[in-house]
Amino acid sequence: MSHPVSRYVPLLIEGDVDGLLELFGNAPRVNDPRLGWIEGASFEPFVATSSVGLVERQARVEHLATTSTAWGAVEECILSLVRQGAMVRLPVAIAAVTASGVLTSIHIYHSMWPLMGAHAVRPPILPAHAEIALPEVVGRCHQKLALGDVPGMLEEFDARGLVREPNGEGDVHCGKEALRRFFAGLLAGGGISLESCSLTDDGTSCALEYNLTACGGVLLPHQPGIAVYERAPSGFLAAVRLYHDVQPPAASALN
Repeated sequence: MSHPVSRYVPLLIEGDVDGLLELFGNAPRVNDPRLGWIEGASFEPFVATSSVGLVERQARVEHLATTSTAWGAVEECILSLVRQGAMVRLPVAIAAVTASGVLTSIHIYHSMWPLMGAHAVRPPILPAHAEIALPEVVGRCHQKLALGDVPGMLEEFDARGLVREPNGEGDVHCGKEALRRFFAGLLAGGGISLESCSLTDDGTSCALEYNLTACGGVLLPHQPGIAVYERAPSGFLAAVRLYHDVQPPAASALN
């Protein structure tokens, strides 16, 4: 049985306000990449406007994966829509907090770059929680990311491990040599620091909501994102899928 969060985008495309309100137990609370928090009386106009725009752009949604626990879930999907006469396939992640079978709030993550050729920097959605215990391989990955340790990062991936960037299928790096090139570019200016905000872990995949705080030794306005980490049977990383719209320093490859 699918998690309620997986129905959010299809219902939004349809403009089905009643169906969406049912997901939230009639108390919707949505954090949107462009508009920030949407709740209360602003929800129905948001649904109507969003549906019109999505239908005009021939939007379709393709489910990829759901990571879920008793208290929350993260839905990953591809939203296909027409922009300037061309089809764009946009990776989207929706992090949901749940209680008693309904959604309490959702946080939507995707890059604006494929849609408008620029980033739309947003403020943090969640506070940092230093006490979050990351899975061992993810914790090691974050330590080496902060150090700018390219060889160390490669050690954390399975032989056929991959990273998919926020822009989508055109930015997938699979296998050790492709990952070496990716991390060498990403960390050319130095390490990247993240603070953990919320973890959803089903034992095989985990989704971490985070705030980016520094890149290449440059402190940044804290910017939110989410990463989904799939672990291989070997215990190393099989896949990392990134969803954010952060604005990095000019010298960084972080897009």
